[in-house]
Amino acid sequence: MTDPAAGVRPPAVARRLPGRAKRRMDVLREYEEFNSDRRRGIPAVLWPFLAPDPDRYYRWRVQLDCACIKELLTPDDRTPPSERQWRGLGEGEALPQGQVYCRHDDSVDAPYRDIIEWGERREVSFPADPVEPPEWAEADVWAVIRHHEAHTSAFWKVTLACGHVEEVVAPTLDWKPDDGPRLAEATRVKQMIEEFEQAWASDPMLQPEAEREHTRRMLAAGWPRPMPERCCHTCPHARAIVAYQHVGWLIPRNEAPKPENPPPARAVLERRLRQAEAEAERLRAQLARHEERRDA
Repeated sequence: MTDPAAGVRPPAVARRLPGRAKRRMDVLREYEEFNSDRRRGIPAVLWPFLAPDPDRYYRWRVQLDCACIKELLTPDDRTPPSERQWRGLGEGEALPQGQVYCRHDDSVDAPYRDIIEWGERREVSFPADPVEPPEWAEADVWAVIRHHEAHTSAFWKVTLACGHVEEVVAPTLDWKPDDGPRLAEATRVKQMIEEFEQAWASDPMLQPEAEREHTRRMLAAGWPRPMPERCCHTCPHARAIVAYQHVGWLIPRNEAPKPENPPPARAVLERRLRQAEAEAERLRAQLARHEERRDA
């Protein structure tokens, strides 16, 4: 896992990687199938920018810090994949430079990261929640958190300290980042602390340790809304490129034309000219003798 607390990672190195590259025709077929689906959703005029032809792409093999080896395509053969940005799962947000999404079933739990930047805002409208609780909620808990009527919420994209992007829900539709978080009343916070401590004492497995520490930090801060930190679901699967290997163009480029031979030196040309003149003189002499025999 790529952890921002791990310090500066040494640059990726170019070297031969274990194993072999996929068959070029298999990669080409996969790209053409993917590109065909992508082109259906965009105007043809945008194809060169958003869905280019396969002859534009160069193939690489990369090794990640989890030891996995993947194949990547770039629009040129000069900039290594470790110096580019790649998207998360599917068409997810761009990851920090040199990171690739690589999902592992045994990855660690998503950690909490501080929010360092607020980005775009969007509104989403929801219908009223059903009366019956979902499978994941107890009836008494659902009675408290259930939305009895249709509502609209504002979602903000945020950049976390790890460089990954998540979304948070604003406390109200008119809230803006410049407003700062809204705090709960001191008496309510005190009551919440007592309730959480009682819940943890009665059920030590109620929350994982990291989640419990997050809850304690937020209670100590006055239960701010929105919270200044967010669970990062990308961190457990964001892996750094540690090595890369050139493979070649997805569609091989034509060989460069061989340069023309340089013109011969003057001395060589003069020698060839003398030889040609001597040969011409010999042929003229033969022709003259032939004419003499014919006249005789």
